[in-house]
Amino acid sequence: MLMNPPRFIESIRVCNGAFCSLEWHLQRMRQTAAHWQYPLDLSLFPEEVPEEASSGVFKCRIVYDTQIREITYSPYQPRMIRSLKLVDGGALDYRFKYEDRSALMRLTRQKGICDDILITKDGYITDTSYSNVVLENSEGLFVPHTYLLNGTRRQRLLAEGIVQERPIRTSDLNQYNCLYLINALIGLEENISLPVSAIDILSQSNALNNRQ
Repeated sequence: MLMNPPRFIESIRVCNGAFCSLEWHLQRMRQTAAHWQYPLDLSLFPEEVPEEASSGVFKCRIVYDTQIREITYSPYQPRMIRSLKLVDGGALDYRFKYEDRSALMRLTRQKGICDDILITKDGYITDTSYSNVVLENSEGLFVPHTYLLNGTRRQRLLAEGIVQERPIRTSDLNQYNCLYLINALIGLEENISLPVSAIDILSQSNALNNRQ
């Protein structure tokens, strides 16, 4: 066991007192625990939500490492995102949903006047600072084959055949007209979206040109 094992979070949508897509979240927690060789006992997972979270939409936030450390509930209201700035993620690795988001926060500080960032890796589109993305054109709905975190809703949409996976480079963005943000709390039905024209690619293009 590591001397200071990393801690992870799981964010689950609670709607009118019921956990949404619970088995997908438990599966991810099991996979994370297995990778880090954590003896995580999920029999301690709560079967019911507290009374104060029994009506409306809440975010259940679970912090865990070798065991569940903290469970909190808070009312959830999606952020409105009207603009994104392309930011190079460099060597960022976020395959697991770490509690420590400092690396993501450092990238987010580059957003300037935009509402959030859209992170790229080696010229490919990945995620925003807090969500996976779905791009839409006349052919349908697509998720990038590159991602920082393989989110539970992303996995579900693929399994249900609602979206398809494909390589999407920065230079391919003009082939799409709309970008949706999705995560465990936000589905396509929430329509947290923006036109591709609202993605600021100029700053990254200038940075690439300066390196050449």
